Amino acid sequence: MKKLLLPMLLVCALLSACDTAKKETSAPTNLDGHWLNQEYLEALEASHSPKNVADNYTFYATELIYDHTKGDSIMVFNGQAEFATLPMKRHGDTLSLKLNQDDITNIIYSANTKTLTFTDKELNRVFRFVRADSSLIDKSFTPKVAFPSAVNKATFEGKWDIYEHLSTQKSGEFSRFGTIKGWDKYDNYTVCVNGDCVANEDGDVIFLGTKDKSDMYGFRSKGDSITIFELKQINDEDEKPIYKQGMPLMLLKKAPRP
Repeated sequence: MKKLLLPMLLVCALLSACDTAKKETSAPTNLDGHWLNQEYLEALEASHSPKNVADNYTFYATELIYDHTKGDSIMVFNGQAEFATLPMKRHGDTLSLKLNQDDITNIIYSANTKTLTFTDKELNRVFRFVRADSSLIDKSFTPKVAFPSAVNKATFEGKWDIYEHLSTQKSGEFSRFGTIKGWDKYDNYTVCVNGDCVANEDGDVIFLGTKDKSDMYGFRSKGDSITIFELKQINDEDEKPIYKQGMPLMLLKKAPRP
């Protein structure tokens, strides 16, 4: 039996060496792409109201954009108009950088859930991001983003019958990329998602526009319909505007599927 000891030790040593080599040479996960705030989108799918989400959910990053060819940095999008390119270091499947008030934040990829997760110690919150489907990436933005398309998909995307006061019934098809087809009044739209856009104390805000103008309205979603309201400023004109909803102006009802 003693004669078997040396060969067995050699086999164990070789297996251990192979396992170590495998660990040392295993490539990190490809994290390139657009990563969206999962909790925000789940809350928006449930309420169809960006204001409701903002009132009940603290967030400062809605999308993370990572491209390993751009060096040691990651881009953070706040959901409306602001981008920040932040320096970071990568160790395996962990991205380390400074976010919010914390000295260091570790964004960790989980192979089990296929998510990027980080903990904000100042807020005592865990944030989770999922990779965006390629169909959500809007190439009309510079840089390209996916979050606005995800918001549009959860709120306005689809075909609508449009009822306007003292006007005949019309229809329009809202795309996830902010365009409108078939409506003679407007051909594009933007949904506000945070206070950097416009503050409406009574509900949400949408901009409906053409190439020549952009009109601001309040809106409220309920079931398969959306009511569009006029907005009235309630504070002094020399201050940053705060609005309340006035008269209802339009009703959008989901068009029945053919």
